[in-house]
Amino acid sequence: MRKLLSLLLLAAGAVFPGEPLIGDSLIRNALTEISAENALAHTRVIAARLRYGNSQGFFDAAGYVARQASAYGLANVRTERFETDEPSWDAEAGELEINGRTWTLNSHPLLIAQHSADADLTAQVVEAGSKDVKGKIVLAPGDPKDVWRSAKGRGASAIICYPKGEYFGRKTLPDATLWSRAPSTAPVLMLSPNDGEALMAAVRSGETLTARVLIRARRARPGAIGMVMGEIPGKRKDRDIVLVAHLDEIGANDNASGCGALLEALRAFKKLHPGQPERTIRFWWSTEIRSEEEYFRRHPEEAKKILLAINLDEAGGDRGVANHMVMFQSPDWLPSYADDLFRWLAEEAGERYAPAVREPDPMALDSKGTDQPWLTVHWKDEPVSDHLAFQKRNVGIRCMSLAVTSLHVIHTSLDTMERLDPTWMKRSTFMVLVPAMWLSNAGPRETQAMLEETFRRGAGRIALAKDLDFQLKIERNRLESVRDLEPSIRVEPLRQRLEAVGQASRPTAKAR
Repeated sequence: MRKLLSLLLLAAGAVFPGEPLIGDSLIRNALTEISAENALAHTRVIAARLRYGNSQGFFDAAGYVARQASAYGLANVRTERFETDEPSWDAEAGELEINGRTWTLNSHPLLIAQHSADADLTAQVVEAGSKDVKGKIVLAPGDPKDVWRSAKGRGASAIICYPKGEYFGRKTLPDATLWSRAPSTAPVLMLSPNDGEALMAAVRSGETLTARVLIRARRARPGAIGMVMGEIPGKRKDRDIVLVAHLDEIGANDNASGCGALLEALRAFKKLHPGQPERTIRFWWSTEIRSEEEYFRRHPEEAKKILLAINLDEAGGDRGVANHMVMFQSPDWLPSYADDLFRWLAEEAGERYAPAVREPDPMALDSKGTDQPWLTVHWKDEPVSDHLAFQKRNVGIRCMSLAVTSLHVIHTSLDTMERLDPTWMKRSTFMVLVPAMWLSNAGPRETQAMLEETFRRGAGRIALAKDLDFQLKIERNRLESVRDLEPSIRVEPLRQRLEAVGQASRPTAKAR
């Protein structure tokens, strides 16, 4: 009865906009203009570099992004550098040769563990549990830091590791080499579980394995993390929109794809909106979480100038599996109208252009990609990407975070260009571009429509809430967040209706 009363009240009292929240012309123009091919071309250049956070490879990629952003008309493009005590580290040469089989850095880019010490030696390969490892190369399936802690004390000269990865319950593939970090004093080579287990089987069978190891890395002091920044200046000088993708990491999907998609979103924005928008749009290509944290630490006043951030972390998924877009929900302490803006857009695009029940509209596809339905899932807030830096309590910026994940290859050698799905590259670019365009020009009319959409969805959440008082508090604050767009908007009438829905949702004495 509680749910029925709530829904009846919702149906009787809700205010529905007379037209879509975002006009169909903007949606169709964006789908027509976005080029997955262009986004992938940028992604390919970025992914060709190992972009460790504190590395020259990162700044080489940053230089490419800055040049392309400037060419597309982004204003005030610059690369911020934040010095670190730790030296920068870039793998220069690596080779492992064991009984006639060879792995090289060129063919296996993750062969050398990040921060590994240099080495140039030949020695016998032994199992980690062997009694005598002095002067030998230890083979083990574990994390390099744990393996080296034991092996170094017993005089080992180097280690070869082949750990397995797992992300959100998804195990990485057995033929994938895992990106791993080594202690700076440890010469460490990395192999896939399949290769490592084959070598371990040979060792345990009594075969003598002799390895030739070469590890050489470039180090420089001071090290630095960084961020490419620029903006499309708006007419209003109050609060800006930030579009961000992290440029560091080692994969194509994570997150060269997000950076390539952001460049394409910039190009499409300038093409579709050649004039000056009302609000400034900032574009940031970051060192994940760390560079934004450092930026706000140095410039705390900047947090008050940002209306909303949109983070894209993994844009291309994996064409070999069924993909979907992940949206991270805002934290309960910082609820946002943006959750409902993005939900509305994902539902509109999915239902109209690529539903599961019929053939997708070609506008929602790329000719070289899959024809998968446009599906979205919503995850609880997780501290796993750049949104964390914006949503910290001492910063307090609302941030939407999106990803088309490939968790079975993330942080491994198999996160490659060949796996990216052009269809999802197009959709990811769309889900950044369209909200940015809408928000950059949202005035009183759009704000009122957003307020009504936020009320409608909030009322539904209240009607279904297990903890009614807690949900009411969240929805009050979410409704209030619409004032970010237009401080003069009248929130009180719809807040009263929210309270009415909450009251109708309370169980009666008889029901209790």
